[in-house]
Amino acid sequence: MTFDPLRPAVGRRTARLAEQRRRRRRTTRIVAAVVGVVVLAVAVVVVLGHTGGDKKKGAAARTQRTVLLQVKGTDGTAVASALLAHDPAVTEGSVVLVPPQVIVSVPGAGSQAFGRALATSSARGSRDALSDLMGVTVDGSWVLDTAAFSRLVDTLGGIEVDVDVPVLSGRTVLLQPGQQRVNGARALALGTYLAPGEQEQSRLARLQAVIDGIVGALPTDVRALIGSLGKGSASSVGVPVLADLLAGLKKDDGKEQLQYRSLPVIKVDAGTDETRFRVDADGTRSLVDELLAASVPAGVRSVGNRVLVLNGVGTPGLGEKVRARLVPAGFVFVGSRNANAFTYQQTQVLVKDATTQGAALGARVARALGVPASSVKVSDQIGTIADVVVIVGRDFKAR
Repeated sequence: MTFDPLRPAVGRRTARLAEQRRRRRRTTRIVAAVVGVVVLAVAVVVVLGHTGGDKKKGAAARTQRTVLLQVKGTDGTAVASALLAHDPAVTEGSVVLVPPQVIVSVPGAGSQAFGRALATSSARGSRDALSDLMGVTVDGSWVLDTAAFSRLVDTLGGIEVDVDVPVLSGRTVLLQPGQQRVNGARALALGTYLAPGEQEQSRLARLQAVIDGIVGALPTDVRALIGSLGKGSASSVGVPVLADLLAGLKKDDGKEQLQYRSLPVIKVDAGTDETRFRVDADGTRSLVDELLAASVPAGVRSVGNRVLVLNGVGTPGLGEKVRARLVPAGFVFVGSRNANAFTYQQTQVLVKDATTQGAALGARVARALGVPASSVKVSDQIGTIADVVVIVGRDFKAR
């Protein structure tokens, strides 16, 4: 279906969608990135953090699926990102909007703004970084370049959105405020627009309006829609799985069981004119407990299992390969960086003390990496960021 600028709005449905979007927009702004966490919520989170049995049980019977949607700009960075989640067992869905300026640790590429991870690493690097940041399983990615994103909206016949401010491109007004149907190019402009002096939350609210419009306009045959987008659309989970998730979100929307939230973040002084955020750990844990509890992997909420990886051989992307061994074994990957030299022949698993617990922890890490138990050594230089430091040597064999 092509976009028809003269196509009239559909009365009752348009009014219902407008009201739903206004309600969701209010919800998103209430859960704004800079809002503090209510004391009671924090207390509940602390209690949940010490009772891992329910989380493990939920993970074992997991039916929720998560996919990171990203729109790739012309420079390869992500200009828009949202974590889509749907659980068919309970007919509930959620969309977590992720600001591109939040600092993440990208396996094998170090700390950087989340939006840049897609360009400096890969789609896998982006979703692994978000997974580590939020403490949830991210099953896959769906990356659309700007042309494919516009084609998606145009194939739907345009989408209904409520534009809150004039959207400009230079001095050209692309959109005037008000409820209206927009084509793909204008939907992209709206979803990525930030007016001078506005906070990032305003842009995320517009991205929400665009995603909500797309979900509401999805056809019955979602697989055919995805297949029509061409090479600018790439999904790591495959078309059938992605189509089922999107169709599930549409059902959730119809039952008013689709929630939109922004990733809770706190602004930091980066020493430049660029805006940067760090994740609000308490706020994010509260959000995860409410919307993504079924996707919390085993080990994430445990104490004493954080692992920092140092590349001791210089092989690009080595941190990502080591992470792929650690996380399934129940460890928390806190980042990767280069070691002080690239001459390590043997992998070293460094623990803080020679106690029975320290030795057992080191042995578990060594076993997960497939290196001998003799790799475990005691070091007083680990610091506080991790419980174990792994210096990867040439004996490490990636599967």
